[in-house]
Order: sequence, then C-alpha cells, then structure tokens
Amino acid sequence: MISSAERINVLIAGAGPVGLVSALLLLRNGLSVRIITKETEFRTGYRGPGIQPRTLELYRFLGILDDVWAGSGPHQTIHQYTSPDNGEPPVITWNDPELKSQVDKPHLEPRLIGQVDHEAILRACLLRDYGCQVELGTELVSYEQQLDFVDATFVTTVTGLDKTTHKARFDWLIGADGAHSIVRKQLGCTFLGQSIKQAGSLLVDIHLLNGWGDDHIKAWGDISQRFLLMRPYRSAFSAQHSTPTQPKSDTRMQLMIAGPDVNELAQTMGEHNLNGITKEGRDALVKVVHELSGRKDFVFGDLIGMGIWRPNIRMVDKFGEGRVWIAGDAAHVHSPTGGQGLNSGIQDAFNLCWKLSLVHKGLQDGSINSNRLMYTYTEERVRVVKAMLNITTNLLKQTFGANPGGAAEAQENAAQSTSANNAISSHSTPPSSINASNDIKKPSRSGIAFIRGFELRMFGINYRGSPIVLDEVDPPAEVLDPYKMSADEPVRGGDRAPQAVGLKVLCRSSLTSTEDGQGTTTLFDVFDTTAHTALVFAGSIESLELVRSLVRALTKYPHGTMRIMIVHSQEGEPELVATELEDKVLEVQDTEGHAYASYLRGLDQSGLPASGSERKGPVVVIVRADGHVGAIVKDAEGVERYKQKLFA
Repeated sequence: MISSAERINVLIAGAGPVGLVSALLLLRNGLSVRIITKETEFRTGYRGPGIQPRTLELYRFLGILDDVWAGSGPHQTIHQYTSPDNGEPPVITWNDPELKSQVDKPHLEPRLIGQVDHEAILRACLLRDYGCQVELGTELVSYEQQLDFVDATFVTTVTGLDKTTHKARFDWLIGADGAHSIVRKQLGCTFLGQSIKQAGSLLVDIHLLNGWGDDHIKAWGDISQRFLLMRPYRSAFSAQHSTPTQPKSDTRMQLMIAGPDVNELAQTMGEHNLNGITKEGRDALVKVVHELSGRKDFVFGDLIGMGIWRPNIRMVDKFGEGRVWIAGDAAHVHSPTGGQGLNSGIQDAFNLCWKLSLVHKGLQDGSINSNRLMYTYTEERVRVVKAMLNITTNLLKQTFGANPGGAAEAQENAAQSTSANNAISSHSTPPSSINASNDIKKPSRSGIAFIRGFELRMFGINYRGSPIVLDEVDPPAEVLDPYKMSADEPVRGGDRAPQAVGLKVLCRSSLTSTEDGQGTTTLFDVFDTTAHTALVFAGSIESLELVRSLVRALTKYPHGTMRIMIVHSQEGEPELVATELEDKVLEVQDTEGHAYASYLRGLDQSGLPASGSERKGPVVVIVRADGHVGAIVKDAEGVERYKQKLFA
C-alpha cells in the first residue's frame, strides 16, 4: 500500500460544479486530489443556469470569475404569450429591474450559463492551472473509513462493457455524487423530506435551428392546464444573442412542458428510454411544441436529451463525519425555483474545503483538533440549507398551487409551509417588477415564481451563532434567519464580508502586486481562499502601539493561515505601523472611507470604535477563507481567543 506521504490527499466522487469547485479549492490550498465520475461521457443539458451574485464573489476569491464571466450572460427577459400564440404582444412580460451597483456589493445580478458549459469552464480551469483532469467511467462502489485514511473501491469502465475493479487509499473522501450518493448512503445519513409526484415537468434539450432573434425566454399557456417554456442557452456561445459582426453557431434550446398530463406525455415520447429515443418520439415532441406555441415556423434539429423532473425536497441530518464528507445534491435536494441549489452546493464546498485544508495540514503536527473544526461544517450549513429549502419550496407552491402534493400531503406540508411563509415575509426588499402591455391580464399562476426577492442573491447568508465565530461587540449580535440581512444591518461575526475599494497601498507587500505608495487595491483583491485575512482598523494616532500589539498577536497564527492588512482611516497622513515586518503586512489608507463605513458601522459600545471622531481605538475584523467574518475583536487577547477556537 502507498505510504501516507505518497498517496493522494482527497478523493472527490462526482464531477458536477460542486465536485469541480471542491477540487479547485483543495488544489489551491496545496492538497492533491483525484476527481472521478461514473459517467463515461460528460453530461449534457442546461440545468442549474443561474449563478447568484454571492457565488460570483466566491469565484472571484478563487481566481476564476473572469473565466465564468466570459462564458456566461446576463438576465433574460421572460415573455408570456397566449396558447396557441395569436400574434398579439406578450400577455405578461417579466423582467428584473436594473439595480444600481453598490460598492460593497459589486455584483447585483446573476449570470446565466447552462450547467454543461459551466462544468466545461471549471474543467478547463482545473487543467490549465493544476494539470488535473476528471476520470470518466470510474464509479465509487464502496469505501472503508479508518482513523487516518479512507480505502475506496472503484469499478472502472475500460472499453464498452468491460469493467475492472481496483482499490486505492486516500486521506479524505468528499461525496459530491448527487441525489443518489453512494457516499451519503454508506455514511448512514438520514435523507428526510418529501417527493411531490403531482407537480412536475418534462425537460428537453434540443437544437432550434432558426432561433428567434433575441435573448428572451418565451412561454405559452398556463401551468394549471398545459404550459410551454422555451429558453435559449445563455452562454458566450449562444446563437440566440449573436450579432451581425459576431455570429455564433450554438443552437441549443431548453424546453419545459408542464401540466397535469405531463407523465402521459413523457411516456408517449419515450421518456423512459432516454438512450434510445426514437424518431417518432422526437416528432411527437415537436408536434406538442407546435401545438402549444402555435409557432409552426420553429425548425428543430437533433434532440440532445429529455427527462421528467419531479419535485424532491430532502436534506441530511449531518454533512459527514471523520474523514468522509458530502456536499451539494448529495446532502440536499430541492425545487429549482429560486435558483439556489447549485449555488448552495458551491457554498457547501467553500465552507468545507478551507476547514478540511487546515485540518489536513494541522494533523501533520498535531496542532488542530480535527473533529471540533470539521463538525462545524454541519453546524453552519444545516441552518442555511433548511432556510433555503423553505424558500424554494414556497416558490414551488406558488408555481404549482398552494398544495401541489394534494390533500393527502396537506398535513405533512403544513409546518414547512408556515416556516417558508415566515422566511419569505421576513425579507423587506421588494421583489422584481412585472411589466406588462396595455391590455395586461392578471398574472397567471405560472408567472408568480419568476418574481424574485433580493434575498435569493444570497448576500444575507450568515453563520451567526457558530461555535467558531467570535464576535466581541457588546451587546451580542442577534442570531438572524440565515438568509436574512437588511441593508441597515451592520456587519457582525458570521456575516458576509463586504467589498471596499479605493484602498491606497502604503508599502510593498506580498498581499498585493502594487509598488510602494503607488496604486490602489480592494478588499476582494486581497481576500483569498487559502487563508484568513485580518483587517486591522488602526483607529486614532494615539492607538498605534496597540495596533502593533494586535499585529504581533496575529503573526503567531500558524504559518500561512493569516494574511494581515492594516487599514488606516482616510483622515490625515497615516503613520506606518509594521515597518519591521517588511512585506508580511499590507498597510493601506481607506481613501474613500468604504472599508470603515462597511465594517465599523455601529461598533461604538464597550470600548469598540465608532465612526469619525468618536473612534477610540483599533478593532480587528478577521475574514475567513470562505469570505465570511470569523471574528470581531478589539485586543490581542481577542486575537488569541479566536486562534484557540480554530487551532486548539
């Protein structure tokens, strides 16, 4: 057997976005990975197209935002027509209002890209940056977890139906292997919830050869009868938003057909034999689309794939144990209404991988209590996922009716429905607007779920109350709904760390590439997925010696786990504090005041600084590797207390 020094650190089962992002995070942290999938070819299909603004921020920290941005597109307007189309303008037009960019939230709108293209971009980043490739046709069939390692058994498809079995040993196993996860099943996690058979839709990926000349999603009919939605793939390669000077060749289109007879319709088309869909089945599909839309001018090409989607709402009781952990659909499945699923899985990966990386490195010298840190992955994510399930289930019910499962499930769903309604009503931000033509009709049920609250952009997700969050502001922060965060809420421990720009660089540092006293940087350019970042707000000139003591305390964290930035206020000429530390500390001046305004707003009690002239002393805000505030402290003792939470 390969020695511990030679074996691959982490096996990742599953090569969807969650598995691929997990691989990128771990490789960036210096761990070796092997990523496998049982599929013999990469999956096709649109699925999970919305990348929420918070996920875009995380991708920026990971260094892949430019790649994803280049391959994605902005919001698509939704037009609804009569069924069949009578040639009149759309009955209802859904369109998110344009939101003015904010300094602390640089990305306010989701980006759209089909999962097939999203995964291709992530795989390309893995290959380009780390030389890592996904192993196709390799299925994890079982594993045995020991104190110091995990032994995994695989079945590999070599050629055609030829299969071989082999074993390998790893330090860790991450199951990102979807709703039917073998990793979850062998862990013995419960996977409680409900399936709603009465609500569902037929999802089809097909080529539309003649397009329709714009980026709009088009819909016909009413979901209570029969409903058709046609969505052009939204990526940098899409033919649907080509221009005369930059023509594209991608003709892919996603169709959704919903209604009470969707199961019978799918059977007619051969849905249960996806690998051998007949020409007759494809022709039956085209006939239905022509009938529902009234648009016989649509010319369809080859069928890419087809399947029934039915609501399945479930989550685990734990996200893993020991050396085996799960993320994404392996841990929670839900309605796609709201576009939270893929994004929640990405946030699982960010929460898990910085902890696993710290523990893996710390186990080598015994400096980290692995159980204490790793089990906070479950503690922090369970609250968030529960809230997410409530929100997306409520949107599902708005789409398919108050009780899509029928009267028999009404009692089972009552508690969850009440919780979901409370979660939705607690958000004060108004939903997206509905624009309509002059002869607007009352929105049909099919339109309600396209109205999105601001909370779905995921800025408000927080880990307040976590056992590894230290917030020494007095009075203690209120533990909020894990999705709730009003614009008036000051930043507290566990919250998302906001952006700040206009930070004038005062010294050379490895944390930035700018020269001494030349140029500016931003917080998002300094935050990194490999370490915590300590923002030391210097306070008044009289407190500089205390600032030095804070910096000395921060340098005692294990090597490579803490990046230090001293943030001087915009008032006057700052005096450099950490000159003796050469390039280990970055000092900046908050020339536009955004950092102080965002992070120190409301911190004016019990000796903590307030804004402006009332500021009495320095404060340290420690931002974790996943972009959440891990600690807010005011002295070296507080810095040490947070260190003990992570490393003792």
